Amino acid sequence: MKYRIKPIDPLISRDARQFGAGSPMHSLNWLTNTVIAGSIRTFLWKLSDNPESRETINALKKISVTGNFPILDGKIYFPRPLDIIQSSKDIYQIKPGKFPDNYGANMPIDGLMPSFPDSDEDFKPEKLNAFWDKDLIIDWLIYGKNNFTLDKTLTLSAPAQDERVHASINPLTGTAKDGKLFSTTGLDFIHKKGDDKKFNPDRFSQENISIDIDSKNLPEKFIAPVGGERRLAEFSRCDEDSILWQYPENNNISQIIDGNLKLVLASPAIFKNGWLPDWINEKTLTGTIPNTNVNVKLISAVTERWQPVSGWSYEQSKNLRHKPMRRAVSAGSVYFFEITSGILEIKSIWLKSICLDEQNINDGFGLVLAGKW
Repeated sequence: MKYRIKPIDPLISRDARQFGAGSPMHSLNWLTNTVIAGSIRTFLWKLSDNPESRETINALKKISVTGNFPILDGKIYFPRPLDIIQSSKDIYQIKPGKFPDNYGANMPIDGLMPSFPDSDEDFKPEKLNAFWDKDLIIDWLIYGKNNFTLDKTLTLSAPAQDERVHASINPLTGTAKDGKLFSTTGLDFIHKKGDDKKFNPDRFSQENISIDIDSKNLPEKFIAPVGGERRLAEFSRCDEDSILWQYPENNNISQIIDGNLKLVLASPAIFKNGWLPDWINEKTLTGTIPNTNVNVKLISAVTERWQPVSGWSYEQSKNLRHKPMRRAVSAGSVYFFEITSGILEIKSIWLKSICLDEQNINDGFGLVLAGKW
């Protein structure tokens, strides 16, 4: 079932840094998968007949909550692939390649190739918006730089930042406690801030965020806390979004890949070996793509700095417990493969998880988009 989220307040998705009196609470640039999943499961947990039982908790953890993608004017947006950069003059594609003569680097794994922009020009990359329209991203995935035009009207930047200063209140006197000031930074989906180059939450708030939930126990519409400070958002069922998630059945767009494959993370991924997918052998760089019979060899990868994932849990006791911080591969990261056997039908893996851990899959980590390079 597809649902849309319309934030009522600026939402906080913490970046796992320590937080306390006198220190700020920082938010990531986008809501993490676990923030959305936790909100849904906590809402259902409060409705359950026996919330303290292990059976109830285990059942809630098995509920799959995936997605968390912006929707605007009837179009869905995905994180920008990291294999594109732009100068003031042109756009460039990052591809695997060999080091020039007399150059080299210590690669993390023997046999892994570096990736370079297809230009020798010395330039400072310009900042690109965080999200791309589905049609735009498919053009890039299938055709690359060839005949590609980066239409900025089909891109969105991250929501504006909402900063607030708070005081701790003494419940007996109703007055602020001395020295107990702290600040929070949230994602503002409500007010318009900044100039035209920045994200416009006024337009965004008309439709908002699309997610997929495999639970039939949710009402058609409800309001629930989301993220830090328990800020509120409205959830509305919208199964019409299903067609927006699907890979288009278009004869002009490639449906299968049998040569060089690239996978772009549409959501952050958590692997046991850090940036390296669990199903890739660290020595041979080979493996089988999950839930397919397609064997591949990893050629190269383009990733950003790891993304922190943490949060709070009701599971360990009646009181909230802080979850240990984990490192996720950032959304938009690109993995370049060579298909060694089999043929990949793109729609069979489109927005499916390439994580192996069941809980990470249920939490929506590792969703991918597929294309050629």
